This record gives sequence, structure tokens and C-alpha cells, in this order.
Amino acid sequence: MNKTKFRSVLCVILSCVILFSCFGIVASAANVTVVKKPSQTTFYQGIDWAYNKSGKISAVSGDFDISGTVLSYNSKQVSYAVEKWPNMYSKSDSGSWQAGKNTMRIYCDEFPSNVYATVQVNLIEVESITIVSPPQKTNLMQDTDWELSGLGDVEFTTFDLTGTKLSVKYTDGSTKFVSYPDNKLIGWAVPQNVDSVKPGETTLYATFCGKRAPFKVNFILKGASIPGDVNFDLKVNSQDALSILQHSVKIITLDSTAQKQADVSKDGKINSQDALMVLQYSVGLVPAL
Repeated sequence: MNKTKFRSVLCVILSCVILFSCFGIVASAANVTVVKKPSQTTFYQGIDWAYNKSGKISAVSGDFDISGTVLSYNSKQVSYAVEKWPNMYSKSDSGSWQAGKNTMRIYCDEFPSNVYATVQVNLIEVESITIVSPPQKTNLMQDTDWELSGLGDVEFTTFDLTGTKLSVKYTDGSTKFVSYPDNKLIGWAVPQNVDSVKPGETTLYATFCGKRAPFKVNFILKGASIPGDVNFDLKVNSQDALSILQHSVKIITLDSTAQKQADVSKDGKINSQDALMVLQYSVGLVPAL
């Protein structure tokens, strides 16, 4: 056989090897069967995923939940097991996740590294939020919760969002409820286009995944608090007495600052006696609290 024919035959053999190899890879990938899909195939923004600082989607807990998955390859069946993690793990088929429909690849360590199963999943965005419960503490004391700047406006030191509960509406029409501190993506903001916040009652906003919902707070100046004035309107009246009574029977919960105002008997308890004393003061039956 001359050199030309030998080279031609060699090229044909190499081409066949490459071709069969490619078919082998495709066939092995196609032979991964999804016996059982993940228990969850719809993932919600702010609960399961969030946009990071670069604008890319990432799972809140580190990886998307593929619990419940069962795969089969070459007659070998494997179930997802947390205790054997990461016997299965997921990636985006396109290389990055997008809001809406996505193809998820699921790999298994017990299968060859070049094979994977595919499952269709959906990433749902937040449409709007509303306040179900505002923060527990909305009466904020100067020098404790905030500082007064030289310009006479509020300088924030801390703001406790504990107790905040939001109703979150998603673009698929579903509604979820999230609370702080369980969900640390809940934040707060001042009104848009406002340079400064003045002492007194004002509106702040709970924030979640770029959406906003208003709630009222009261920035109280040092020395402006009056015993018995639990709504901090600088008056002591029957409304304060009613609020104290409702707190004592657990109809409402006064925030920590208001509770200090409510205990006019100074016995460390808030009960009907405090409510009665405030009511008597409000109608002039007692001279002072």
C-alpha cells in the first residue's frame, strides 16, 4: 500500500472513531431517564432565589432544591439523598438562570460526568408587596433608636424590623407570606426623593426584592414623652386608656417604648389598673400620673 492510500485509510478510520465517540456521548446523555422529578419545580424570588449585586440569579440557600429526584442510567436507579450530598446537583442548561422558564440539568456523581438529566423549572418574580404587620417597634426614641443631627433631622442608628410580615404577590398569581427575621431579604427605606426625615410621625417603607410597602413610625424627641401617652400624640386621653387595656388582655401588643409609657403604676406590669389610672387622669379625677 502506497503512502497516499495509507493516509486515506487512516483518515477514514480516525473519522469513524471520532464520529462513533460523538454518537456515544449523545446516546449516553439521552439514556438518563427522569424516573421522578424534583418535588419542587417552581422557585419564588425572595424565598428560593434572588438577584445578586451583578444582576445574576442565584439560589438563596446555595443551590436549588432537587429533593425527591430519582434518575435512571444504564439500568441503575439513584434517588436524591441529602446524607450523600452531593450525589446529585443542578446547573442551568444555558449557563445562567433567567426569570421564567428554564431547563435544569441534573448530574449524578454515580453516573459518568458527561451525562445528565433535564427538567423544566420556572423562576417566578415578585409583582407587589403589602404590609400585613409593621415592625413591632414603631415608636422610636431619640438617643436610643435615632440621633438628632445638627440640622434638626433624624440620623438613623438602628432600625429593628422584627415582627414585620409581608404579603407577597407573584407574577403567576400566587401569594406568599414572609416575615423578619426569618427572611433577611426584608429591608427598609425612606420615601423616595426625600433628603431628610424630621422628628415626629412619618412614613417609612418595607422593601423586598425591589418592591416597597409603606408603614408609619414616630420619631420621638427626648423629653417629649408623657406617662400614659402610648400613641405619642403628646396627649393623654381615653384612647390611650383603651390601648393599655387592650394590651393587658392581649388584643393588641404595644411596642417596647409604648409599654414603658403604659406602666403608669410603676409596678413592672401592664394591666387594667394602669388603664383605669390613665382614664381617671384624662377626665381630671387624678392630678398626675
